[in-house]
Amino acid sequence: MMTSQRRRELESVVSRAFELGVDVTAESAELMLDHLDLVLCANERLNLTSITSREAAVSRHIVDSVAASAHIEHVSTPIADLGSGAGYPGIPVSIAVGEPVELVESIKKKATFLEQCVTDLGGLNGSVVFSLRAEELALQSPGRYGTVLARAVTSLPSLVELASPLLRMSGRLVAMKGSPTAKERESGSAAGRMVGMKECDWVEYALPGSGERRTIVIYQKTAPSDVALPRRVGLAQRGPLA
Repeated sequence: MMTSQRRRELESVVSRAFELGVDVTAESAELMLDHLDLVLCANERLNLTSITSREAAVSRHIVDSVAASAHIEHVSTPIADLGSGAGYPGIPVSIAVGEPVELVESIKKKATFLEQCVTDLGGLNGSVVFSLRAEELALQSPGRYGTVLARAVTSLPSLVELASPLLRMSGRLVAMKGSPTAKERESGSAAGRMVGMKECDWVEYALPGSGERRTIVIYQKTAPSDVALPRRVGLAQRGPLA
């Protein structure tokens, strides 16, 4: 029997997703909450999130992740989620759009957790987990993806570099950030020009339920990279191109 708390959480996910322009059914919201249950249960052992309040986690993990779904054009697949961690945004996105998401997480214990999540949540439309760095995945599957997701992983210039060799031509990077500075935006565009990526949208909004400011920055792959990619693991972060 559903508890009153669970019912309130379901209603919260559905209504807040609607505010973001995403249609989430009650069944999909239930699956997203099942995932959150798994995250919070494993958190003490795996350090998956610093957010331990269920109310805050519903807003700052589930609803925040669902926001990306509105920016996946015509379900441009395959979809990769870089630095997936606890499965955000990839797992809620997979549930929301009804498509598999390839969850990329280099920390083995977190990747193992994600594999268990995929199993426990019924396969998530055929989603799979790769325990790899983005650079390693680019060597293994160059130009494979239609969409690359990244949520609070690293700076914009680093992200465009990491995403470029993964994306096919016209593929898109959907970068989820807090409030990037003008300098970071300029650096992202400058690095993008070197690696064939062009900013095509910048969406600022308040996160429903908390009012926290969020930004989704979308880049499209428009040309081959002028730089040989991928560079060595970690160089995008340690020595960004711009």
